[in-house]
Amino acid sequence: MTSRAEPPRLADPGAQLERTALAWQRTALLIALNGALLARATPALGVRAIVLGGATVAAATLIWAMASLSYRRGRGRPASSVLTAHARATKALTVLIVVIASFNLLAVLLHR
Repeated sequence: MTSRAEPPRLADPGAQLERTALAWQRTALLIALNGALLARATPALGVRAIVLGGATVAAATLIWAMASLSYRRGRGRPASSVLTAHARATKALTVLIVVIASFNLLAVLLHR
């Protein structure tokens, strides 16, 4: 008896990819807001605060764009490849959040 290989399961054509993209976009919005507040609330850092805040907003813009691109590319792809891409993006986002949190801690410690 021969076993029949199952074709790769496609990513959910329904709302799962859309919900994930919306969650990434909300995350990007909050990171951009954090960057704007970082630049605004830390006059003790001077120009560095504006640079750090601008870099944070730029990273948020990149996350927003990647979420939109990932959503468009994810439709019709095998679920395993979509999950692998999301796992890599999640690791990168974790590193970014740790860096932003470090900037925020620095801003709080230097605020007078």
